Amino acid sequence: MQPELSPVELPIHQTPLYLKLATWGLLAGMGGAVKFISVTLKNKDRMSPQRFLLLLSANVFISGFSGLMGALVFSTLSPDRTWQLVAAGVGGYLGTQLLDVLALAMSRKMRDGPLPISSVIPIPTSVDPAAPERTA
Repeated sequence: MQPELSPVELPIHQTPLYLKLATWGLLAGMGGAVKFISVTLKNKDRMSPQRFLLLLSANVFISGFSGLMGALVFSTLSPDRTWQLVAAGVGGYLGTQLLDVLALAMSRKMRDGPLPISSVIPIPTSVDPAAPERTA
C-alpha cells in the first residue's frame, strides 16, 4: 500500500488543478502589485493611503485574472509547468494592458476594417497605422 502524499510532495505532473490555479493567481497578483507599486513610485502625485490600498487591491485582482487567463491559455499549448508559471507572471504584470490587447484582437476579428490601436491603448494617433488620417 502506497502512502498518501500531500499536494506539496506530489511530482509536478500530478499536482492538483486547484493548486496550479492558486499558484498562477498568486504569481500573477504579485506581478500586478509590483507593476502598480513601481508606477506609483515613478509618479510625482501624492496619493492617500486609502486610495493606494484600494487601487493596489483592484490591480492585484485584475492582474490575477489576467495572469490566470494567460497561464490557462499557455497550459493548452505546453504541459511544461515552468512556462505556465512564466505566462502567469507576465500576464499578471501586463494586467489591464493584456486585456486591452485581447479586446482589440477580438474587435478586429469581429469588424471588417482595421481598428485603431490608439482607441484601446494610450498611444499617439500619429504613430498608429490604423488610425484615420487627419487633414489640416
